[in-house]
Amino acid sequence: MKHHIKMTGCWLLAEVLTLFIDLTFSFSGHFLVRIVCAVCTLGIFAALMVQGGYSAAKADKKAHIRRDPLTLGIAGALIPVLLTAGLALSKAGLLADGYYRLYKLLCAPFLAVCNLFSADIVSASVPVFEIVVLLVLSLIPIPAAMIAYRMTIEGKSAEDLMYRGSAFKN
Repeated sequence: MKHHIKMTGCWLLAEVLTLFIDLTFSFSGHFLVRIVCAVCTLGIFAALMVQGGYSAAKADKKAHIRRDPLTLGIAGALIPVLLTAGLALSKAGLLADGYYRLYKLLCAPFLAVCNLFSADIVSASVPVFEIVVLLVLSLIPIPAAMIAYRMTIEGKSAEDLMYRGSAFKN
């Protein structure tokens, strides 16, 4: 349970950091800047989910416990998936049409992606394709946490995998 709360904390940290980046770059209407902003915020989101999986595995390794990392990923993905499901319900007319404005603030890692598809603030104008893309992006924490957890438990580091057979290896 402690690790699941930690994953939610990583999501909240990603929320704050990406909201800052989104608001900083939101004044630029240039399409290239919006793409760079989207890539950066999704990268921060993924990196913090990896950090959550890594720290959980490090604690489990120290306590000689091995857990299923899928539950960690689900804990990290739960909030964005629920918010995206709310967006789909809003598009269907089951929630308020102004939910999209709230979604953009509550899912800050996806704010730049939302603005790439539609700069509007009403849910009725959101394309179904965008909701599908946002749902897929909401699942980023699952593989991120699982891979980080398994690599850490097995004693592998990202550096070992990156530089295996490389000219940079000592």
